[in-house]
Amino acid sequence: MMRKAAIIMALFLGVWACTEADDAACEEQVAEGKEGIQVIDGVERSELALTMRLMYDQMKLVADSLESGKEISTNYLEKFRSIHTDHATEPQKIDEVYQAMAASFLLKYEAFETSVNDRPQAFNAMLDACLACHQQKCPGPIKAINKLKLK
Repeated sequence: MMRKAAIIMALFLGVWACTEADDAACEEQVAEGKEGIQVIDGVERSELALTMRLMYDQMKLVADSLESGKEISTNYLEKFRSIHTDHATEPQKIDEVYQAMAASFLLKYEAFETSVNDRPQAFNAMLDACLACHQQKCPGPIKAINKLKLK
Protein backbone atom coordinates (compact mmCIF):
# COMPACT_ATOMS: atom_id res chain seq x y z
CA MET A 1 0.00 0.00 0.00
CA MET A 2 2.82 2.40 0.91
CA ARG A 3 4.56 1.56 -2.36
CA LYS A 4 1.45 2.48 -4.38
CA ALA A 5 1.15 5.73 -2.46
CA ALA A 6 4.81 6.54 -3.13
CA ILE A 7 4.39 5.85 -6.86
CA ILE A 8 1.27 8.00 -7.06
CA MET A 9 3.01 10.81 -5.18
CA ALA A 10 6.05 10.61 -7.50
CA LEU A 11 3.79 10.79 -10.57
CA PHE A 12 1.88 13.72 -9.10
CA LEU A 13 5.08 15.60 -8.31
CA GLY A 14 6.42 14.94 -11.81
CA VAL A 15 3.27 16.29 -13.44
CA TRP A 16 3.12 19.25 -11.05
CA ALA A 17 6.77 20.10 -11.67
CA CYS A 18 6.20 20.04 -15.41
CA THR A 19 3.18 22.33 -15.17
CA GLU A 20 4.80 24.73 -12.72
CA ALA A 21 8.33 24.85 -14.10
CA ASP A 22 9.74 26.34 -17.25
CA ASP A 23 10.20 24.31 -20.44
CA ALA A 24 13.81 23.45 -19.59
CA ALA A 25 12.76 21.54 -16.47
CA CYS A 26 10.08 19.67 -18.40
CA GLU A 27 12.55 18.71 -21.08
CA GLU A 28 14.57 16.89 -18.44
CA GLN A 29 11.67 14.45 -18.13
CA VAL A 30 11.81 13.73 -21.87
CA ALA A 31 13.97 10.87 -23.04
CA GLU A 32 16.37 11.64 -25.86
CA GLY A 33 16.05 9.41 -28.90
CA LYS A 34 17.86 9.46 -32.24
CA GLU A 35 19.44 12.70 -33.40
CA GLY A 36 16.75 15.36 -33.60
CA ILE A 37 14.12 13.04 -32.11
CA GLN A 38 12.68 13.17 -28.60
CA VAL A 39 10.59 10.48 -26.98
CA ILE A 40 7.65 12.06 -25.17
CA ASP A 41 5.25 9.75 -23.38
CA GLY A 42 6.64 6.85 -25.39
CA VAL A 43 6.12 8.57 -28.76
CA GLU A 44 9.01 9.72 -30.95
CA ARG A 45 8.65 13.36 -31.98
CA SER A 46 11.02 15.18 -34.28
CA GLU A 47 12.24 18.71 -33.67
CA LEU A 48 10.14 19.88 -36.60
CA ALA A 49 7.01 18.16 -35.26
CA LEU A 50 7.56 19.81 -31.86
CA THR A 51 8.08 23.24 -33.46
CA MET A 52 4.96 22.86 -35.58
CA ARG A 53 2.98 21.76 -32.53
CA LEU A 54 4.17 24.92 -30.75
CA MET A 55 3.11 26.92 -33.82
CA TYR A 56 -0.35 25.40 -33.75
CA ASP A 57 -0.78 25.94 -30.00
CA GLN A 58 0.30 29.58 -30.25
CA MET A 59 -1.86 30.25 -33.31
CA LYS A 60 -4.87 28.71 -31.54
CA LEU A 61 -4.40 31.19 -28.68
CA VAL A 62 -4.00 34.04 -31.18
CA ALA A 63 -7.12 33.00 -33.13
CA ASP A 64 -9.18 32.82 -29.94
CA SER A 65 -7.92 36.25 -28.88
CA LEU A 66 -8.58 37.85 -32.25
CA GLU A 67 -12.09 36.39 -32.40
CA SER A 68 -12.93 37.76 -28.96
CA GLY A 69 -11.51 41.17 -29.84
CA LYS A 70 -8.67 41.03 -27.34
CA GLU A 71 -5.34 42.73 -27.92
CA ILE A 72 -2.60 40.30 -28.78
CA SER A 73 1.13 40.45 -28.72
CA THR A 74 3.14 37.87 -30.60
CA ASN A 75 6.85 37.46 -30.89
CA TYR A 76 7.55 33.95 -32.14
CA LEU A 77 9.31 34.71 -35.42
CA GLU A 78 12.79 33.81 -34.17
CA LYS A 79 11.58 30.51 -32.70
CA PHE A 80 9.65 29.64 -35.85
CA ARG A 81 12.70 30.26 -38.06
CA SER A 82 13.94 26.85 -36.92
CA ILE A 83 11.55 25.22 -39.42
CA HIS A 84 14.42 25.57 -41.89
CA THR A 85 16.85 23.56 -39.78
CA ASP A 86 14.84 21.32 -37.42
CA HIS A 87 15.23 17.59 -37.90
CA ALA A 88 12.09 16.17 -39.52
CA THR A 89 10.25 12.92 -38.95
CA GLU A 90 10.64 12.25 -42.68
CA PRO A 91 13.87 14.02 -43.68
CA GLN A 92 13.39 13.16 -47.36
CA LYS A 93 10.47 15.62 -47.46
CA ILE A 94 12.76 18.52 -46.58
CA ASP A 95 13.67 19.59 -50.07
CA GLU A 96 13.83 22.82 -52.08
CA VAL A 97 10.03 22.96 -52.34
CA TYR A 98 9.67 22.63 -48.56
CA GLN A 99 12.35 25.29 -47.96
CA ALA A 100 10.60 27.71 -50.34
CA MET A 101 7.25 27.15 -48.61
CA ALA A 102 8.88 27.55 -45.19
CA ALA A 103 10.34 30.87 -46.33
CA SER A 104 6.90 31.92 -47.60
CA PHE A 105 5.33 31.03 -44.26
CA LEU A 106 7.92 33.05 -42.36
CA LEU A 107 7.30 36.09 -44.57
CA LYS A 108 3.53 35.80 -44.02
CA TYR A 109 4.04 35.29 -40.30
CA GLU A 110 6.29 38.36 -40.10
CA ALA A 111 3.64 40.35 -41.99
CA PHE A 112 1.07 39.15 -39.46
CA GLU A 113 3.25 40.12 -36.49
CA THR A 114 3.79 43.61 -37.88
CA SER A 115 0.23 44.12 -39.12
CA VAL A 116 -1.76 46.87 -37.49
CA ASN A 117 -4.92 47.45 -39.47
CA ASP A 118 -6.27 44.07 -40.53
CA ARG A 119 -4.79 41.42 -38.30
CA PRO A 120 -7.44 38.79 -39.08
CA GLN A 121 -6.67 39.04 -42.81
CA ALA A 122 -2.91 38.81 -42.14
CA PHE A 123 -3.55 35.88 -39.80
CA ASN A 124 -5.54 34.00 -42.46
CA ALA A 125 -2.85 34.72 -45.08
CA MET A 126 -0.27 33.21 -42.73
CA LEU A 127 -2.49 30.14 -42.28
CA ASP A 128 -2.83 29.86 -46.08
CA ALA A 129 0.97 29.54 -46.23
CA CYS A 130 0.77 26.69 -43.69
CA LEU A 131 -1.94 24.99 -45.72
CA ALA A 132 -0.03 25.31 -49.01
CA CYS A 133 2.87 23.35 -47.56
CA HIS A 134 0.77 20.79 -45.72
CA GLN A 135 -1.25 20.06 -48.87
CA GLN A 136 1.96 18.94 -50.56
CA LYS A 137 4.15 17.62 -47.76
CA CYS A 138 2.14 16.43 -44.74
CA PRO A 139 -1.65 16.54 -45.02
CA GLY A 140 -2.43 15.34 -41.49
CA PRO A 141 -2.83 18.77 -39.83
CA ILE A 142 -4.90 20.38 -42.62
CA LYS A 143 -8.25 19.97 -40.85
CA ALA A 144 -6.88 21.45 -37.60
CA ILE A 145 -5.25 24.38 -39.44
CA ASN A 146 -8.50 25.12 -41.28
CA LYS A 147 -10.31 25.35 -37.93
CA LEU A 148 -8.00 28.22 -36.96
CA LYS A 149 -9.17 30.39 -39.86
CA LEU A 150 -10.95 33.58 -38.85
CA LYS A 151 -14.22 34.63 -40.43
